[in-house]
Amino acid sequence: MSSTNGEVLENELYPTPAEVVDALLAKLTLRSSDTFLEPCYGTGAIYEKIALPASQKSFAEIQKGIDYLTTDFGQQDVIITNPPFSLTEEFMRKSLKELAPDGTMVYLQRLNYLGATKRLPFWFEIGFPQKTPVIVPRPRFVKGGNDSCEYAWFIWDKGNRLAIPQGLSHIVSIGLVQCDNCKNELRKKDTHCKRCGAATKREAA
Repeated sequence: MSSTNGEVLENELYPTPAEVVDALLAKLTLRSSDTFLEPCYGTGAIYEKIALPASQKSFAEIQKGIDYLTTDFGQQDVIITNPPFSLTEEFMRKSLKELAPDGTMVYLQRLNYLGATKRLPFWFEIGFPQKTPVIVPRPRFVKGGNDSCEYAWFIWDKGNRLAIPQGLSHIVSIGLVQCDNCKNELRKKDTHCKRCGAATKREAA
């Protein structure tokens, strides 16, 4: 999805940047028996990186003739998607019904989606996500342009598959550097943390 750059793509297809997907999946621990569903396949940015046998993975994609909202996928252990913005409520409701009792559901969405007055009844109905890591740096969805909104992964993690703190946190896209000592965000070219002085040793996940 893209927020305010004025460009609306057909079927609201805004592929999730690879570094954003990689940062999330680096924190995900799948079980060998898990089933996985991607309700909005798009270009396969998420689906193709899920390390499970093809027989345990399913997807929907309107451009491939599979409408998520009218297709019964049964119970699923893991659901991850970047939904069309205009259908997010419908998608979330359906996914929560399909999610296994110890399942993990992850939706990419604008952070301000939590704050609209008109969505108060919706959030009262389904409950806030357990984990909401804000994505930094801000993702770019269309032709390399900057997006004006902050984004987060909205996570219902009953199965504790994601090594992400409860409530609000940050998730740093792979390619940036993070200080091992104080977790300060650094430029990749920085060799020492400007906050605590520690040497940088790894790329953030």
